Amino acid sequence: MSRVCYFYDQNVGEFDYGFGHPMKPLRNKLVHHLIMEYGIYKRLNIYKPWRATNEQMEMFHSKEYIDFLQRVTPEMALQPHFKKSLEEFNFTDDCPVFEGLYPFVQTVVGSSLGCAMKKL
Repeated sequence: MSRVCYFYDQNVGEFDYGFGHPMKPLRNKLVHHLIMEYGIYKRLNIYKPWRATNEQMEMFHSKEYIDFLQRVTPEMALQPHFKKSLEEFNFTDDCPVFEGLYPFVQTVVGSSLGCAMKKL
């Protein structure tokens, strides 16, 4: 029987999409705790994801988008003159700008790339 590849970074649960948003990264932390407490980890190959580099992310996204992710802050997102940039890169109600957005994205992309590489 093949084992499941499970990528987990303990810092992911510290991010917050904001009040009212359905995505709650803290749930990842809670699920990980259950996996450990119930012994499910014994049937998994557990990996810590790396933070994807700009070059790795540019295989799938434009350099302009990656640059935007690196520099945008929650304060900037509240400024009216920044609205056009937010819309251009599809940061609407469902995709909020939050503190630590870029490291979060790097970790999620690193997890996805790691998983894809394990399946090769």
